[in-house]
Amino acid sequence: MIRPLLSIMAGLICGVMGMRQAQHIRRENATLRRWELILRQLCLILQEGALPLPEALDQAADESTPADMLLRQMSAGMRAEPLASLSQLYVPQGKEGPVLARLFSGLEQGSLESRLLAAAQAAQEFALLAETSQTKAKQDAHMWATLGWTCGACLTLMLL
Repeated sequence: MIRPLLSIMAGLICGVMGMRQAQHIRRENATLRRWELILRQLCLILQEGALPLPEALDQAADESTPADMLLRQMSAGMRAEPLASLSQLYVPQGKEGPVLARLFSGLEQGSLESRLLAAAQAAQEFALLAETSQTKAKQDAHMWATLGWTCGACLTLMLL
């Protein structure tokens, strides 16, 4: 009685692992899209010229996604250490790391026009990254989900 139950559980674990990987791939693509939206919003806020940079970052990051949390973290770091540059506060990570490093180095110096240009260029880069990764993410997510359930079914049958 226990052997069939354990083999079914092993198969389910494989299926769930495939689904988790598929969800992770979809989440990465959604994060790239969110960065594009945040940076377009940041461009509009910076054009107004009414807010200092930390408040502008906070206002652009109005949701609870990882991208929004990173911007709020950067804003809090700017307030806590006013002499530190954005490049010093940011540690590049993930697919968006190089784009954000260029963005933050562009935001920390120069005129309003150069800051707007840095934010607009980063938004365009994120739009391109999201566009190229969307079809790949769709295919890979489907593949991982199918692979997980197929391997789980095979494992269950082998263990029975």
